[in-house]
Amino acid sequence: MWQQHFNKGDTVEELTKSNDEATYCYHAATILRSPAKKRKKKNTLYVEYRTIKVPDADGSSRPLREHVDASRVRPPPLQTTAETGRGFGLCENVDAFDGNRWKVGSVVGILMNSKYLVVFGDKKEQTKSSQLEIVKPERVKLRIKYGGGASDAKFSKGKMVEVRSDEEGFQGSWYTAVVVDSVANGKFLVQYQTLKTDDETELLKEYLDASYIRPCPLEIPQIGYFEQFQEVDAWYNDGWWVGRIFKVLDDYRYVVHFGCTNDEMTVDHSKLRPHQMWIDGRWIAASVHSSELELKSEEREVKIRKIKFCETMPEAIFSNGTLVEIKSDEEGYQGSWYPAVIVSSMGKDEYLVEYQTLKTEDETELIKEKADALYMRPCPPVIQRLDRFKLLEKVDGWYNDGWWVGLISRVLDGITYAVYFWTSNEELQFNHFDLRPHQEWIGGKFIADFLKNSSELPLKPKPGKLKRHDGLISLETNYFTKGMKAEVRSDEEGYSNSWYPAIIIASKGTGKYLVEYLTLKSYREVELLKSDREVELLKEVADAQCIRPCPPVIQRSDPFEPFEDVDAWYNNAWCVGGVCHVIKNKGSVYAVYIRSTNEVLEFQHSDLRAHRNWVDGKWVVPCQVVMLIIWVLLQGRTL
Repeated sequence: MWQQHFNKGDTVEELTKSNDEATYCYHAATILRSPAKKRKKKNTLYVEYRTIKVPDADGSSRPLREHVDASRVRPPPLQTTAETGRGFGLCENVDAFDGNRWKVGSVVGILMNSKYLVVFGDKKEQTKSSQLEIVKPERVKLRIKYGGGASDAKFSKGKMVEVRSDEEGFQGSWYTAVVVDSVANGKFLVQYQTLKTDDETELLKEYLDASYIRPCPLEIPQIGYFEQFQEVDAWYNDGWWVGRIFKVLDDYRYVVHFGCTNDEMTVDHSKLRPHQMWIDGRWIAASVHSSELELKSEEREVKIRKIKFCETMPEAIFSNGTLVEIKSDEEGYQGSWYPAVIVSSMGKDEYLVEYQTLKTEDETELIKEKADALYMRPCPPVIQRLDRFKLLEKVDGWYNDGWWVGLISRVLDGITYAVYFWTSNEELQFNHFDLRPHQEWIGGKFIADFLKNSSELPLKPKPGKLKRHDGLISLETNYFTKGMKAEVRSDEEGYSNSWYPAIIIASKGTGKYLVEYLTLKSYREVELLKSDREVELLKEVADAQCIRPCPPVIQRSDPFEPFEDVDAWYNNAWCVGGVCHVIKNKGSVYAVYIRSTNEVLEFQHSDLRAHRNWVDGKWVVPCQVVMLIIWVLLQGRTL
């Protein structure tokens, strides 16, 4: 029995026996008075029961109060995720709630609908509730729910899903989760991606009936504004809430009416998605015919039909009031895009624009300036990524009032990510809704990077393996330290003279280091599902003479010159090449010869850096003679 000091006001449970002396029971009670040292009965407590009432003189009832033996009193058992986040097994000792008390028993049978056959003493009783709960504090976070309806849904481990809440005040809202495991009778253990436990230390896990779960909806690009009275899902309080557009405001904002709470709220465009319903194993869009949107119940497969990007003229003509994005080539901001509005045309291919996020130095008004049409584009169509971004997926991150292009370098807990920016050699963390799928404005239309049909790059171009020595690398083997940023060279055919960003993990001795690449991925088999593969960043041992420190980040605003040696960001690495010429009518775009592939490709100014060689512990500017020879050889080639 418990032997401890209790104080006035403590919540406790008092042990009793049933009338037949065969079953132990616990009754919830509150300490009204603890034993005083001067009292004769030091081992008694004066308690008030929460569930036992007695008649009063006026005919009403009141909670029973009495003195009880302190040795028969215990604090409420602690609840842990391991104890409450599962079903119960045969012969397992449990406390079962029977009306107004917890009875000590043992599971002797597992029935349907979250019911169990429990023996108390020498009697067997079937619980009448659809929930059999372990003894726990008042606020329950993990328990088995029974939805009351049959479901034939099948959700595999690791599948991203959405879970419906029926909690008061949250009815009808949907929360992103991952299926952790399946249990009997169509129930699943899920881990929420946006909800945490009360102590905020870990993501919340819960057992749910399949009727509470659905696949993540299809990704439907919303081109232009949502329409008035259109049904939408709005991201609010870490979940998706069904509402309807009540009013369309300026700057891609809306007043949304929520029928479940009869409230209205102003919501940004980026936090809305077209509403869809999961009916008979497929998605039905609220404003699109059902034949256009389908999703198989056993595999999540995006099928976008009859949804086209803006097919406009090859050269955009911008009218006054048009919302556009302006590319910056300013030092330190190269390659970033900033929203602006066309104020007026200033002649051929020049416009006066007003930025929407950049202000004058005195912060009194928005910046207005002249912009060349070559540095402008329409705003990309909004593509909601309802599932998580993938490792090494190309994205735009909202940072310092603009959109910056980077790669997903780590998928973190919940809906956060680490994004690697090659232009600044930085890795920053972003929330899911501060990212958007990267799209390129090509030939008068936007091409989404994740929808390109290009074949996937080889997983392992095998950098870090020394095949030759070109005399340019001479480095002490103890130069690199744990956690240091570096670049690792590949000598493989088709990848030679390519440098991959990496982090030093550990020294392996004899001139070798364990490195983790920031832009290369590896697959490993998932233990329980051999047919599935999990993506992670590539780690491997590299020769010290294939490793160099990261060059200093120098973003130049001056244009690159013909014959100048450069490094071009290509296939997730810095590839050595040389500038052939500036391409006219495309802004700061260059034709660059790539040595490793023997081809000439187009590159933005922001995807180039001045080439440097690491020689005897310092950075050296190379001679331009090599590129001059290459240019001469390429004169007969069409660029």
